[in-house]
Amino acid sequence: MTKTLGLPRSLGLAALLEGLIALAFLWGLSREVKKELPPPVTQIQLTQAPEAPKTVPPPPVPPQPQPPKPVVRHTVPQPQPRPIPVPTPAPAPVAQAVPQVAATPTPTPPQPAAPAAPALPQHIRPADISVTFADKVRSAVQGAVVFPMAARAAHLSGETKVSFDYKDGSVSGAHVITTSGNTILDKAALAAVHSAHYPVATAEYVGRILTFEIWVRFLGLDEHE
Repeated sequence: MTKTLGLPRSLGLAALLEGLIALAFLWGLSREVKKELPPPVTQIQLTQAPEAPKTVPPPPVPPQPQPPKPVVRHTVPQPQPRPIPVPTPAPAPVAQAVPQVAATPTPTPPQPAAPAAPALPQHIRPADISVTFADKVRSAVQGAVVFPMAARAAHLSGETKVSFDYKDGSVSGAHVITTSGNTILDKAALAAVHSAHYPVATAEYVGRILTFEIWVRFLGLDEHE
């Protein structure tokens, strides 16, 4: 049995040895092949540089024409003709002015003066005042009456006749002509004359003094107009 097992072992060793030799040969062969192969070529890509823009030369400037030379002309002075003398005419005789006699103005006969309008009286009496205007003034005074409280409390009543001058809406010289018998009522009548709102003077009374005599009435509670 020992001999039988020893033979295959030697065969295996021989086969292994042959394989190693073959590998060594192949390895050496590969090294030789690598040495003989040329080195790899590196591919280089060339890029074309951009072309520079072409410069267009400017057009040639045409030559400027030379200005013409001035022409010098020589003038020959011509002889001037002599002026012909013109005879001066004799002065005409001056006519003498005939003095004119101024006409004598005819005297105008004096015209008779127009008759002057009669002057209106500046002061008008109560009887000469129109009834319409007198009623307006009387109503203005009566409308301005303020019944005194003391007289009303004492149940007083009566009439006071007053006189005053009127001119263009203003009054002056107010005074009592006929008393009512009570001083309180008389003072109230004069106060109404000064505080009344009078009508505007009509055209016939403008600038003139009108004298009025008016009764101022004070009615009690049990009286009526």
